[in-house]
Amino acid sequence: MNPRVRPGALAKTTRPTLASVLAREQLFAVLDERQHASVLWVWGPPGSGKTTLVASYLESRKLDSHWYQLDSGDSDVATFFYYMGLAVKGEPGRSEESLPLYTTEYRGDLDAFSRNYFQALYAPLDAPFALVLDNFQEVSPQSAFHPAILAAVSELPRHGCIIVISRSEPPASMVRLRANQAMQILGWNDLRLTRTESDAIVSLWRPDADEHGLARIYEKTQGWAAGLILMLDQATSAGTTAPVPAATSPQLIFDYLAGEVFQTFDDATRHLLLTTAFLPEVIESMAIELSGDPGAGDILARLHRGNYYVSMKSGSAGPVYAFHPLLQEFLITRVNETFPESERKLLRRRSAALLESQGLIGDAVAILNLDQDWTESKRIVLEHAAEMLEHGRTETLENWIDEFAETILDPDPWLLYWRAACRFLTSQRESRLLYEEAYALFLSQDPVDREGLLLACAGAMNSILHELDDFSLLDRWIEDCLGLLESTPWESTKDGPTQAEVRAAVSLFISLVLRKPYHPEIKQWSERARKLSGAPSETFSRMSAQLLVAINLNYTGQFSEARALNEEMRAMCDSPDVPPFALTILKDIEALHYMLTGDRDACLEAVREGIEIAESSGIEAWTTHLLSNGIGGALGAGDLDTAEELIAKMREGSRDIRRMDLCNLHYYTAWLATLREDYVGAHRELKVALRLATETGCPFYVMLCRIALSQVLAALGDERRAGAQLRRVHEGARDISNPLFEFMSLLVYAYLALGVGRERSGLNALRYAMGVGREHGFVHFLWWQPTMMATLCARALEAGIEVEYVKDLIRQRNLVPEQPPLQIEAWPWPFRIRAFGRFEILRDGKPAGFFSKLQGKPLELLKALVGFGGEDIPEERVAESIWPRIDADYAQRSLTTTLHRLRKSLGLDQAVALRNGRLALDPSICWLDLRAFEEVTTRIDSRLKSDLSSVPLECVNALRERLFDLYRGPFMASEGDDLRYVGLRERLRTKFERCVGELARYFETADDWDDAIACYTRSLEADELAEAFYRRLMLCYRHQGRQAEAVDVYNTCKRVLNAELAVEPSPETRAIYERVLADL
Repeated sequence: MNPRVRPGALAKTTRPTLASVLAREQLFAVLDERQHASVLWVWGPPGSGKTTLVASYLESRKLDSHWYQLDSGDSDVATFFYYMGLAVKGEPGRSEESLPLYTTEYRGDLDAFSRNYFQALYAPLDAPFALVLDNFQEVSPQSAFHPAILAAVSELPRHGCIIVISRSEPPASMVRLRANQAMQILGWNDLRLTRTESDAIVSLWRPDADEHGLARIYEKTQGWAAGLILMLDQATSAGTTAPVPAATSPQLIFDYLAGEVFQTFDDATRHLLLTTAFLPEVIESMAIELSGDPGAGDILARLHRGNYYVSMKSGSAGPVYAFHPLLQEFLITRVNETFPESERKLLRRRSAALLESQGLIGDAVAILNLDQDWTESKRIVLEHAAEMLEHGRTETLENWIDEFAETILDPDPWLLYWRAACRFLTSQRESRLLYEEAYALFLSQDPVDREGLLLACAGAMNSILHELDDFSLLDRWIEDCLGLLESTPWESTKDGPTQAEVRAAVSLFISLVLRKPYHPEIKQWSERARKLSGAPSETFSRMSAQLLVAINLNYTGQFSEARALNEEMRAMCDSPDVPPFALTILKDIEALHYMLTGDRDACLEAVREGIEIAESSGIEAWTTHLLSNGIGGALGAGDLDTAEELIAKMREGSRDIRRMDLCNLHYYTAWLATLREDYVGAHRELKVALRLATETGCPFYVMLCRIALSQVLAALGDERRAGAQLRRVHEGARDISNPLFEFMSLLVYAYLALGVGRERSGLNALRYAMGVGREHGFVHFLWWQPTMMATLCARALEAGIEVEYVKDLIRQRNLVPEQPPLQIEAWPWPFRIRAFGRFEILRDGKPAGFFSKLQGKPLELLKALVGFGGEDIPEERVAESIWPRIDADYAQRSLTTTLHRLRKSLGLDQAVALRNGRLALDPSICWLDLRAFEEVTTRIDSRLKSDLSSVPLECVNALRERLFDLYRGPFMASEGDDLRYVGLRERLRTKFERCVGELARYFETADDWDDAIACYTRSLEADELAEAFYRRLMLCYRHQGRQAEAVDVYNTCKRVLNAELAVEPSPETRAIYERVLADL
């Protein structure tokens, strides 16, 4: 809410307008000299001319200034910050709301807030300026105002100074400034009028005064300006100077002389002065209202012009007048002496009403409390409590409430409610207990105040939620809130829900999420809360509701809705009504969102921004939670070093953090330990995290800890206890509608089940989990384990489960199993390189557009890396093979340049690794048919060298298909007889022939001659020069009595060998051919 600028508020921060005054050039020169100090302290007794001196000096020197008139209300430093903010609002170079309010959330670090505040205050002031603090003595010595002013001094630019006007010398808190000579003092002895100045003033009033008269007047006044003016005024009226009481206080002297002068005023003037005596500031309409005199404004103006200790400042509704403190004390004494008690009380109540109408709530309450008019005072306080709280003036509000508590016998639930609201951010436990008391009182009223009940209920729930200590305390409030909201059709009313109903509904919903996620009505309340959080309301209330809704959207995996809500809240952050506290929580929720969606960089950036806001504003209540989200973001991306740094920062304040935050600390420490394969350490941390989650009473966190614990126990070999933890999760999660949690828990179940050979249940869980993931677009969750996820994705692709979604998940998270899944055809390799038969390269499964442009040395380098096996290749060997006839150093430099060109062409530097002088095509990025071929031949050898009858036909068929799919022709056939590749080519051909023979032998042994024939036929399609396959094929046909086809095979063999190698079939081949002919 943008506060209305009121006349009184403006006058408080406006420099007094001077009537005719004597320019004290001698003191001006002293001020010129001392102005170079950071602080100039001007002190002296009342009426010594302090304010007039400073005001006339600023006017004389045309110095830019901000004037602030202090009073006892500024003992609550939030009041000072509030009115100072109003004073500079709209100045050139400032935004609409350039200075923040000192609201409750800042109370943890007044110094940080004050420094930021005064930096912002001084920033647009590029010319020499002065900040004037008048009536400094009015502020309590125990007030936080004093350290705030020290911060103001520390941030002061060179061209600025602070001028303090006070009745007393600097307090002890300012000693260091005096010691460092950062403060200069102008005291009572400096302020006394000199004989010359006194004579000059007397001459203005009594030009006929002789030397004797001048000396006598100076002797009586001793340079005291107030006494001099009153003596002269009295002498002007009476024709002679009155005797002055000797050896007494300035107030008594002033009262005596003012009494003499007061009697000379006309009745209208005396009546006006007495009826406005209780007002700290007077505007014309107020004076007319109290005195009943239409000419009251003229009288006030005349008193100001006549130097009758009535100052004037400019106000938005016209001149604002103020009585000098000495005069006001005199007038109040006269009222108390001359007015009957009933008239005094009526005058004070009318004065208070006028002050309230001008927004001067503190002054109104102070006047009413003098008369112990607690009923009216309480009414004013309760009507303005929300505004006071919004302005951060909780200290003042609490002081008033405390005063009522001591004097009003019947307790008022609203007083308790507002006291609870004051304590909400500084002491959630005390706030909750006060809300409980208020709720009980509201409940005992007849009729019951439903709005009060709802607000107290919401306040109690929010206190518990922010305390993050014991969510079981929410149970009674959930039931009470449900009863209150369901007892009235509040959503369908003509005017819509009230703010109390909105706050209660949103608080109820988030309480259900964190405490009773299995509640049967949670979905209904989710929809209500989402709708209500977007309802029109003032910015801060709306954003507070949306922040709570956003937490649930993120934790339940509704990320698209969460993103939309985050964008809406970011847009609202442009509003000046949104305090840093809300901005910090928004950054925390952004970090949570990015952490749960696996966006490390965005998460850590949100954490950095949130902590920056917290540190600069002094609001650090959510710093620990920000750090925990940052830890999760780093761990999810495998950035263990950053996670460890953030954990260390979190541990620094672990003694003071809330129980839930402590649970997070141990949970994330355990997560880090598992990623480092320290399962013993992870088990230790998780046991503590689980205990804290249980004590906190948050089922969601309990289940998170149990899921993590089940994985750790399984890694430690304790399958029984791991299963027990998962069963307890299943029992607790059965009725929870949380897709993200469902996704996470099912994946963990699938991983553990598949790990112990429970294929059917494991694959069923995996299928369901991946279906949930696809539906919601999940790519991350808490306790992300890359090894586990890579394994599960590999199994999903093998089983044909949600293939496109799983491939996308692999790409987004850069998943690679411990052993590259060379035999999984659907695995989404960034690069696929084929060297058997025609050399080709695929990018993301498609022909690489750059391949046609990849010519010359970069292409030769790529082929060399493949031809040498693709891994652990010495640089020297590669350089020598490509540049065989040049200097080794030059060849090495050429290799470096060519490697850079190749990486640039590929578009992924990591694809070609160079470590310790050895080159490799990264096996996690580049799939090579050579590697896959080596793996499948190893599997064929291992399976078919044992008892063939024990090998399932399906397994052999799968191996056969894979072998022929990989071996599409001789290795690096496109390179012809290049000696770099011939040796490996022949070794691979031999291995291929051996494996084909083993596969065919399996079929021959099983009398499956058709499959054996198919083996040999396909092998010859891949390598038509493999003469041994011709022989085996002829034998298979002969065994089946298909001699004619055997003869055709021989003829084909003879033709191919003649054409390609210019040789005849070997004797062994001819011998088989002759046996076939003999059978004809």
